[in-house]
Amino acid sequence: MAALILNAWSWARRLVAALPFEAILMAAAIGWGGMQTYEATRAESRADDLKAELSTANAVNAGLEQVAYYYGSQMRRLSAALEAREASRAIDDKSIAAARAAARQLERDNASTADWAGRPVPDDAAQWLRALREQSGDASQ
Repeated sequence: MAALILNAWSWARRLVAALPFEAILMAAAIGWGGMQTYEATRAESRADDLKAELSTANAVNAGLEQVAYYYGSQMRRLSAALEAREASRAIDDKSIAAARAAARQLERDNASTADWAGRPVPDDAAQWLRALREQSGDASQ
């Protein structure tokens, strides 16, 4: 390895000795300019790659914003529908509670109604009422 380095060194010294100083200086300047051009080209290529990456990221971001807006509006619409349903159910629950209270009051105040309410319910009628409750989703009462 040392012989190779010495041999290259001796050839370099001979070449430098044979060429004028201006030629060596010109070769160094041309080499430096070539390196700068190469680095500039690489930098431009990298900048172009980054611009393309940025535009792709912006497009993806715009798509995700549209999806978020869509799901946000869906959530607001469903929340409003749920609030309306809950309000309607609260009104219905109050109406049912009032009807039951009125029926209990009628049973307490009216003797013939109390007698009628005390009679056993026919099996067919009880089964029909159970079926109605199951259809309406109110099987708990």
